[in-house]
Amino acid sequence: MSLATPEQWVTGVAGRDFVATSKRSAGFAADWIKAWIGMDVEWLRKRLARDFVQISPFGRLEGRENYLETVAPVARKSVQELKFKELIAGRNQAVIWFGNPTPAGVRPACEWVRVENGLIVEIQSFCDSATVREVLSSCEQENLGKSSRTPFDD
Repeated sequence: MSLATPEQWVTGVAGRDFVATSKRSAGFAADWIKAWIGMDVEWLRKRLARDFVQISPFGRLEGRENYLETVAPVARKSVQELKFKELIAGRNQAVIWFGNPTPAGVRPACEWVRVENGLIVEIQSFCDSATVREVLSSCEQENLGKSSRTPFDD
């Protein structure tokens, strides 16, 4: 699996046209999906800002290491394959729509990814959390739901 460097997929340089931005964002989206399927935590760690924030139906996770320590074990259980569906890209953000096949069917998900200075600073994840919870222990569910803050609380 060959993954791009941040310089190959991060955008935000003035004067770039939308097509070039979309190609870079599409490359990033493909690499993001590959990294999760392959559980390439080091690739993910190198691309997340230290003060990274993820907001999802489970709550808010703050900090790169907290995010990886919380989400990676859950992903090992619930992410066997991800199917990239579509991408909407802008200069420093992209929305990735993908499906996560489960025994109960494909669970659609969407992640709004925001990048600053070559690193991912925020992801807002949208999914049906009930289908994720089906494969998690009660302890794992509790860890995911530590915070109930939403994007609208800021």
